[in-house]
Amino acid sequence: MRPGRRASYGPDDIRELLLELSRRLQAWGGAADIYLVGGAAIAVEFDSRRSTTDIDAVYLPEQTVQEIATEMASDVGLDPRWLNNAARAYIPDGEDSEAAEVAIADNLMLRVASPRFLLAMKLAAGRDRDIPDIAVLCRTLNIKTAEAAVDVAIELYGEDSMQLSDRDDLLLVAQEALDSFR
Repeated sequence: MRPGRRASYGPDDIRELLLELSRRLQAWGGAADIYLVGGAAIAVEFDSRRSTTDIDAVYLPEQTVQEIATEMASDVGLDPRWLNNAARAYIPDGEDSEAAEVAIADNLMLRVASPRFLLAMKLAAGRDRDIPDIAVLCRTLNIKTAEAAVDVAIELYGEDSMQLSDRDDLLLVAQEALDSFR
């Protein structure tokens, strides 16, 4: 892991950071639940070549985890927002029953968002930088058409979701991703 404000974290770095978080949490006598989303989730579970500049997650207890993450940032020279919950508003409603549990430590329950939830979130974001992730997720889910990819997003968010752009825009993004790995 390369400390610094603009560090890039691969799967091993992410695991190492979360393990250190669990050690510090243990020293406080606590435990935490973390639901990993975004590029970090893709790196850990679906694409070992993927790296990310931050770790998007939802975590409980929120204040305790954030305090420890801030302390780690100061101690190690990480960006203060290396662990953040900014993506919380973009997570589809409902339980992600297909989320993978990843063993980190006894006091840290890590769940990695399912490829369906991640695909929906990446399509909702629709940024150019999300295209490779969408391609990986479509491949993981064996999705061959833009329509099938968009159907996943609409199923999870709902037809009238504020997070999704219109179907035609989603289809363009999905098709670009599918074309990128053919």
